[in-house]
Amino acid sequence: MIAAGAPGWRPRAGMPPGVRAVQPARAPSERLEFALVALAVLFSPVNYLRLDAVYFTLADGFMLIALPVLIANRRFSLQPLGPSSPLWLGATLMIATGLMLGSMINGDPVAGVTGVAQYIFSLVLVPLLLVNRPRDEVVQLIAVFVLSMVLVALHGAWLVNFHEGPTPFIAGNGRLRSLVERSNECASLMALAIVFLLWLRFTRWLPVWAFAIALPVLGYGLLLTGSNTGLLLTIAGSLALAFLSGSMRIGLILLLSGAAALAVTILWGELFLPDVFVRRVLGALQSGDIAEAGTFEGRLLLMREAERIANDTILIGLGVDEYRTVSAYNNPVHNVYLLVLAEGGLMALMGLGGLLLAGLHAGWLAMRQPDSRWSATLTLTVVVMVALCLTGIPHFYARFWAVPWILAIAASTAGIGTGTGAGGRALQPQV
Repeated sequence: MIAAGAPGWRPRAGMPPGVRAVQPARAPSERLEFALVALAVLFSPVNYLRLDAVYFTLADGFMLIALPVLIANRRFSLQPLGPSSPLWLGATLMIATGLMLGSMINGDPVAGVTGVAQYIFSLVLVPLLLVNRPRDEVVQLIAVFVLSMVLVALHGAWLVNFHEGPTPFIAGNGRLRSLVERSNECASLMALAIVFLLWLRFTRWLPVWAFAIALPVLGYGLLLTGSNTGLLLTIAGSLALAFLSGSMRIGLILLLSGAAALAVTILWGELFLPDVFVRRVLGALQSGDIAEAGTFEGRLLLMREAERIANDTILIGLGVDEYRTVSAYNNPVHNVYLLVLAEGGLMALMGLGGLLLAGLHAGWLAMRQPDSRWSATLTLTVVVMVALCLTGIPHFYARFWAVPWILAIAASTAGIGTGTGAGGRALQPQV
């Protein structure tokens, strides 16, 4: 019998403790496929590495290379999200139809085709590659995403502290953009990575030493973005992960730790926090005045304008990228719900709601199985976090949004019907 923890064994559901089942090693083509997908996940936040003529990133290239290998390995599935696939694919069709219809009637058909292609790439191809995998592979891909954001944070920290002169990775006001090239988006990804990191630790997939290294790095990267959105997402996501899991012990530990950290930040934060965080976030925390929190008032003006524009686009939208042409501010509203309604009409907005419901449905199905509760908790938490992220960004077809969203859903779909947690074992909450 192979010893526990040795290469080549994986626990089988329903076997008594101490008894391990040996599964055959993956074939070379399967290892190649997984390596390509892992590289796609690793580079998914690196928005900087892309073509200028069309939105096509290095991660997209790895995905396209991995697709024929996946098909050759007979791992292609027309239902990538399992029982939630009809709702997900139907919602994607509604978004594509609404945007294309608006572009054909009111906008630019070429822009419509380009935009719809981007959404299909993210909402169809990415699930085909990331979902319908063994649970150990899903967990490994989640760890790769966390590693990617740790590297992004380290790159940003080096730039802020040691780089001299202008750089596209730091905004003019000092906020970190890093390789994501967008401050708020970078902060949101840091928040998602922190939640993934907590999940990996709570389910014992990550050793304490790795957790102790990664958490401060991600936290520092989040502070450098000076993002109120990222801070609120981190707090909400961490607490939701703990309490949805049903572990009151972990929930109380996080709640007390967060309260202590918040108190220290408000009282003495100016002494040790990055300047950009002090300017944009700490002042609002200390005063309780949301008007001091970044560009809130400017975004509110755009949202009010979007509401007026959307009143005339309920049935047929303006078309892809047409919002900026009718906006008095010549800028798309940073709210996906309003932008989709304006450019794709009610059909596209209902499709967006369907995507979120599909993720919640996958998490609910997994929640019904006690041994998959932690996987369901991750799915439900991340889907809610993504829903909140959509209130502060213009579009969501970038792959750095799709990858963490789909990985969280994959954690639940891989466990439906297995009765086990990630990697074939029941997940037990640990600290």
